[in-house]
Amino acid sequence: MIKKIVMLSLVAVMCISPGFMHQSFAAEGIRIEIDGKPLASEVAPLIENGRTLVPFKAIFEALDLKTDWIAQQRIATAYNGEMNVSIKIDAPYGSIDGELLRLDAPAKIVNGRTLVPLKFISEAFGNEVRWDAGKHLISIKSVFKPYVYTEALPTVDSFEKLKLILEYAGKYSNYIYPYREDFTAAPSVTGDKGAMPSAQPESSPSAGNDHSTTNVQVAGVDEADIVKTDGKTLYQLRSGDIKITDISVASPKNISTINSDDGFAASELYLHDGKLIVIGTRQMLYPMAERIAPDIMPMPPMRPKTRIYFYDVTAPESPKLIRTFEGDGSYMTSRLAEGSLYMVLNKPIATYSMTAESVLPAFTDTLVSSSGNVVSRSGIGFESLRYFPDTVESNLMITLGFDLELMNKAPHKMAYLGSSTNLFADSESMVVALDRYHYDYRAQGGITAASFTNTTELYKFLLRDGMVSFSAKGSVPGRVLNQFSMDAYNGNYRIATTSGETWSDNSQNNIYVLDRSMKLKGKLEGLAPGERIFSARFVGDRAYLVTFRQVDPFYVIDLKNPAQPAVLGYLKIPGFSDYLHPYDSDTIIGFGKDIIETANGPVVGGLKIAMFDVTDVSKPVEKSRILLGSSGSYSEVLYNHRALLFSKDKNLFALPVMLYSGSGTGNRFSFQGAYVYSVNPSTGFVLRGTSTHLTQPEIDDSALKWYDTSKNVSRIIWSGSRLYTLSDYGIKSHDLATMAEKGFVN
Repeated sequence: MIKKIVMLSLVAVMCISPGFMHQSFAAEGIRIEIDGKPLASEVAPLIENGRTLVPFKAIFEALDLKTDWIAQQRIATAYNGEMNVSIKIDAPYGSIDGELLRLDAPAKIVNGRTLVPLKFISEAFGNEVRWDAGKHLISIKSVFKPYVYTEALPTVDSFEKLKLILEYAGKYSNYIYPYREDFTAAPSVTGDKGAMPSAQPESSPSAGNDHSTTNVQVAGVDEADIVKTDGKTLYQLRSGDIKITDISVASPKNISTINSDDGFAASELYLHDGKLIVIGTRQMLYPMAERIAPDIMPMPPMRPKTRIYFYDVTAPESPKLIRTFEGDGSYMTSRLAEGSLYMVLNKPIATYSMTAESVLPAFTDTLVSSSGNVVSRSGIGFESLRYFPDTVESNLMITLGFDLELMNKAPHKMAYLGSSTNLFADSESMVVALDRYHYDYRAQGGITAASFTNTTELYKFLLRDGMVSFSAKGSVPGRVLNQFSMDAYNGNYRIATTSGETWSDNSQNNIYVLDRSMKLKGKLEGLAPGERIFSARFVGDRAYLVTFRQVDPFYVIDLKNPAQPAVLGYLKIPGFSDYLHPYDSDTIIGFGKDIIETANGPVVGGLKIAMFDVTDVSKPVEKSRILLGSSGSYSEVLYNHRALLFSKDKNLFALPVMLYSGSGTGNRFSFQGAYVYSVNPSTGFVLRGTSTHLTQPEIDDSALKWYDTSKNVSRIIWSGSRLYTLSDYGIKSHDLATMAEKGFVN
């Protein structure tokens, strides 16, 4: 492993003078000075097997660092605001900010005090260390230099090292949950039913070029959803099954169904070049045999598995399975770009029952053909398992890459000890954002209370031809809200974060610009003190932020000069936006909630849709707005952008809504379905019509609240001159221009 060596005047004392290593020097004859001052310690340095061990606590506390001792794990820790080093008694590795370094001698306890290798201290803090042979003196100069990680992410290498990594990160536990005998019988697990024989897919039919597509963050980078269409055929995930409907005819009709099986729960779909890709999860229960008492067993781990089905749907009335792939871990997210599918899975590690076999991810790939199925099994070993040093979690983040043009090609697979929380991707790269909390303790009125700060660690991966390769790492203060808080433009990465907490009145909001190597290039900090980001959107050389506590500041940020982001203007209005959608370069649409001022303070009202005009960037204007329903009303668009139908060419947008009317005890359900609008900067919002799958008696008979049913509209699409509203119950078609109802298929 090639390491960027921390620059020291003299790196390791043991390399300075051969005489220093000689056993003839008595331990009590060696003195230590820090910045010229003698170090007082209850235990003297020790020379053992040619290696010098020095007192851990005395040295680090003399360097104004806090120290801690974790008795159960026998780990000594020293830290300040920027660094954290840990060393375990008798362990072969020490930890520097989460990265493990092999020691030339293990730490040990002498007379109740921890002694550690002097070289470990030198590498940890970059201190200048000198040895004066004549005086038998070790001189340490407190010139701290930041530790630099390995250029590539370090490897785990072995099961023993994995346990040590987790121990140092405080993520390892030997605690065993009680489990009674009557729950320990192995469940009946249905075996793989095998795949239907099929030939490889033929060329796809000419797709309709006049139809809606999934609302995505980055043009040309598709995102999975519960509905996909090519303009002629509709593929809809309904109650775990895939319903395939012909919408090229005047009266839509169901033409086939793909039924779920084997405990598989489908969650999302892709449609690409005549292939339907179905992604879902299976939960696998693995009881354990070892008992810790006559009637107690360890809790059996739940091991989620992600399964992917690939179908040839060039003849949608008879879809043919061509491939299945199953891997350890639960499905997190995915993207489809330039003919390749990229996926991220999260595989939790049950540390209380951890074994080497339970940690390492395994995969099964089945290619289907008329001549028989070809099954391949593979895995990722410890030598290939990497870890994020400063954000270690008891979880594996697994990346998969499929080249959809080569169905016989094995996917690219990598695994990292860490956990993904948010992800941004364009056609060239993806950035995984991980929350990191830095804990400390402070005295408050004589009471010691926990406090923390938050950073977002950013890991960049390059995407090409189905390959996912780690590229660079960065870090910014605060935490990101969602994928729209991140963006790539002209070789730079822009990140919006909130640092601090609104409940303690120390929050602020920030914009950071990083270069291709994820190094900080520019920043704008301190926006909207006491508030937090509710929505963010980057459009070209601008950023739009909505922060909220009681009013809705809508910020316009200039990013033309990446090194100097600046506020161009802002607007304060009641309410807030959860999702921002660009109409054009000067018009932004916000979807969120209204705020109503009452004698008891502000309360959240109904849905609010606002049009912001930023033609004059110094004075943004709320040009048009819609208020729908009363308190309790909501739309899936507020937390899932894929639920929005938007077409600038047709001046159209539509969204599923759940509306309530009235207030207080008189507040009751009034509508569930789709609201469809014409939208134009000159005319604002104009309602085209609504669509619901509920009957009026069902609405009238509802009690104070209406809960989810199969008739709730979840998506709206258009194709040609028709608009379709979709629920698990059925599909209703309308004239796109007039919203006149044209038909319904159950």
